[in-house]
Amino acid sequence: MLHYKFHQSTVPTDKLLVMLHGFISDQQTFDQHIHSLNKNINILTIDLPGHGADQSDLEHKWDFPFISHELDQTLRLFTNYQIYLHGYSMGGRIGLYYALYGQAQLTGLILESTSPGIENSDERQERQLVDQARAKVLEIAGLEVFVNDWEKLPLFYTQYELDKSTRNAIRDMRLRQNPMRLAKALRDYGTGQMPNLWPQLNQIQIPTCIIVGELDGKFCKIAKNIVSVMPNFEMHVVANSGHTIHVEEMAEFDRIVIGFINKEEQND
Repeated sequence: MLHYKFHQSTVPTDKLLVMLHGFISDQQTFDQHIHSLNKNINILTIDLPGHGADQSDLEHKWDFPFISHELDQTLRLFTNYQIYLHGYSMGGRIGLYYALYGQAQLTGLILESTSPGIENSDERQERQLVDQARAKVLEIAGLEVFVNDWEKLPLFYTQYELDKSTRNAIRDMRLRQNPMRLAKALRDYGTGQMPNLWPQLNQIQIPTCIIVGELDGKFCKIAKNIVSVMPNFEMHVVANSGHTIHVEEMAEFDRIVIGFINKEEQND
């Protein structure tokens, strides 16, 4: 079972939003959203293997079937709820996999800046080598060196526009992680290890909300390709935002999520 924190709604409701964070982060990345989101929605924030307070066994391989099984065990505690599964980046890849292979019945899926995997097998193998090299940096050079490099990735250039206190909070959260467990996470379920889910996207019948930042060109393109094959979706391109929409445009992120969940409730 995965480590989680349950945030009860301020009013009685059977709606449950499950939130999965990205790499080198943890459930606390969503703390500032709880007050806004749980006015009429219960929130379940989860630490994925190798992150935050997670205690997943190091002897197991943390592949996608393993994480899906652990998520099954966690969500069995919440069978009386309508479950909306949100995932950001790495968490979104897990969310997509779970929507296809998980046991819990989902009412809706929310995908933020994510991908169904790498289609080309050669490119997928190349990414595995990149993930392995990054894992080595974590193990040999240490967490601070890795974080310094991570923050320079083009994917996160828009975070330089955030106020200093927000940037510091993000950096502090990254530096709280365990480098050895992060290295295992990269090797076991990094982007290169994700199965290619593109051929199965048309099997996801549940309502799906796709959120991308307009300044995140790579993932805008991926999102457009996703919606070209998914049967039941709505897509939101958030102005003035890069990859981390829930950090860069918090109010708009909350508005989209609440609107999607309330709309799906009205459609029931």
